[in-house]
Amino acid sequence: MEQKTFWSTAATQGGVIGLVLAASMWFETYASLSGRVGLMGLMLVEWIVVVVLHYWLLNRYTKQYAAQFSVEEGFPFFRGYGYVLVLSLFAGVILGLANALYLHGVVGYEAYIEQYADALKQLLAQSPASSSMEPMLKQMFAQLEAAPVPSVLQTAWGGVTNSLLFGGFFGLIIAAVRSRNPQPFASNNDEA
Repeated sequence: MEQKTFWSTAATQGGVIGLVLAASMWFETYASLSGRVGLMGLMLVEWIVVVVLHYWLLNRYTKQYAAQFSVEEGFPFFRGYGYVLVLSLFAGVILGLANALYLHGVVGYEAYIEQYADALKQLLAQSPASSSMEPMLKQMFAQLEAAPVPSVLQTAWGGVTNSLLFGGFFGLIIAAVRSRNPQPFASNNDEA
């Protein structure tokens, strides 16, 4: 019974993180495709907020998980790190599916690349250095448009990979903070 509770809790908590990351990805894609400088600045602020929120949620959920273990048992580093990775895996699946649905279903990958290139051209046209970088920019746009279209599975896997990378990094910090050594005689010390 405990195993089912572990997986259902981890899936629910990972799903919440995944929905936050998916909403962030949708906003960032919209801001990137708009080509508006104001939205690009807002996107930077949003990215910082989402990184902090992502860390806070992982830390909060790991703290709740660690509270299930008694002082006598302790909470080893590997258990906390593993839990963060499990949460990140579930979040990554949600993020990857949302990313694949949005890029391949809603926008269309070819249209996304065209809109992205157009937005980038608009943004660079406003820059004073764009004329000196014109040959390099033409080559970059040609490579961007000639790149092969990733499959839906590759796009979804990209979301899983990104989530696991962030979770792996955050997990090192969170697991180190949340870990505690077992204290098998703690209950005896309390009685004395």
